[in-house]
Amino acid sequence: MLKLLIVDDEEMICQAIANIIDWEKYDIRLIGTCTDGVDAYHTILDECPDIVMTDIRMPGISGLELIERISRTDLNTQFIILSGYGEFDYAKRAMKCGVRHYLLKPCTEEQIIDCIQDVTRDYYQAVSERDSEKGPNGALLKDLHKTLIQNMIREGVSLISLSDSFFESYEHYLDLTNVPYQFCCVYYLEEKNLDLCLKEFHTFRQESMPDTEVYLIYIKNILLFFFTNGESSYEELDAYFQSVSFPGETVSVDYQRQKYPDLKSLLTMLIKRIKRYDIMYFIEGTGKVPTFNYGQIVEKINHLVPLLSAGNSEERESSLRELKSILTSVSNKDFLLQLADNIIISLGTHLPSGILPEITDFLYNLHKEENMAQIPVLVLDYIQKVISVSSFSSRQYSPFITKLIDYIQEHYKNPDLTLKWISENYLYMNVSYVSRCFTKETGEKFSGFLMNLRVQKAKEILASSGGEKIQDVAELVGCGNTPYYFSKIFKKCTGLTPSAYVKKNFRP
Repeated sequence: MLKLLIVDDEEMICQAIANIIDWEKYDIRLIGTCTDGVDAYHTILDECPDIVMTDIRMPGISGLELIERISRTDLNTQFIILSGYGEFDYAKRAMKCGVRHYLLKPCTEEQIIDCIQDVTRDYYQAVSERDSEKGPNGALLKDLHKTLIQNMIREGVSLISLSDSFFESYEHYLDLTNVPYQFCCVYYLEEKNLDLCLKEFHTFRQESMPDTEVYLIYIKNILLFFFTNGESSYEELDAYFQSVSFPGETVSVDYQRQKYPDLKSLLTMLIKRIKRYDIMYFIEGTGKVPTFNYGQIVEKINHLVPLLSAGNSEERESSLRELKSILTSVSNKDFLLQLADNIIISLGTHLPSGILPEITDFLYNLHKEENMAQIPVLVLDYIQKVISVSSFSSRQYSPFITKLIDYIQEHYKNPDLTLKWISENYLYMNVSYVSRCFTKETGEKFSGFLMNLRVQKAKEILASSGGEKIQDVAELVGCGNTPYYFSKIFKKCTGLTPSAYVKKNFRP
């Protein structure tokens, strides 16, 4: 579900647009309205809306300046311009920033809906293009997300029931509640035809869904797969599976597709559905990776892992001994590697620091180990390394929040700094989760923390020089070439404009 923010300096217009449409019907969640460009800018930094519908002319920071500032960041925000007659020159400037959608006030409900549907398609197209251009970081995130989702399924099938706490440990890194998914089933696909099906489907995906990450599982003549919902129609995919057939098949395959509002609801359904099977296969490329549902062993592992991150050293040592006993007793290499994945990934989700990217590399190399007897040794050594490096002593903030604050303090001069970029490219974590934790632990939203830091640095510059031009100070503290924005946040924090502050404190 995409997030929408409405911005207009006339409160009545904001509320009229907000209330006239049933936004959820169009997979849109309205996160709020703003009547001020500065407030809108801070809301975008904190909430990362996917679509912003904004008036083009507002006092202070105009809609045009808002668009230009956000277009320089990594945010994939799509804008819709709200404008009156005689303002098309402003709209043309906005279009140079990539804005393609324009609504002339007053506009009808039908015009707004048509525009929202157009911009939704543009959003998903832009996401697809950005994902293909992300390079090493994008590939790392894809691998990390795939590893986490597979481990959730492995862990989930061993549990008697799924609780909120089970999902919470993965929410650090995965968006479980905001992104819709498509879920597909191919029934009566006999194992003798699986390899051919995977090969042909792989070719289809390369041609028709090249930028879509698809997660595939095979169990007992059923191929299951799911992916994020990025299109309004999947007619080509449906037609492909409705026409597929294989030589020598006993029964014709049957195909079904269903949309789920988020990953959490999809995995809840999927885990309940497959937990009765003793073996399933995750599909990697066109190959199969077996996953064993040895419930009692996996459940025991799931009980021991949280104790490894506990503050009690005796519990940690006892848990390590039990894990060693379990791992060294396993005789099947595939199952041993599955347990290793489960232990290491689950441990990473229980530790407060963002170590999962490093863990992904460790597991990749572990799966290349040919000596089966060496696998338990490598796993136990790595566990001890991780828990010794991670500090479990009480601190003012969680380690990843401390890491985030340090990064902000080092890079506050960057006018295009966003929480989304830091979360995804530095912490490798889910931005929504990071935002909630940041606010909970610091008592401030990201935008407020950054604003206060920039104002404090500006006060230091003004105190040391006194004669620095306001525009120069604005640029030095990351406010870019927007003196009005700098002046407004300075007054909000100090009660004075920058010039009044200098006059009061540093001039006779």
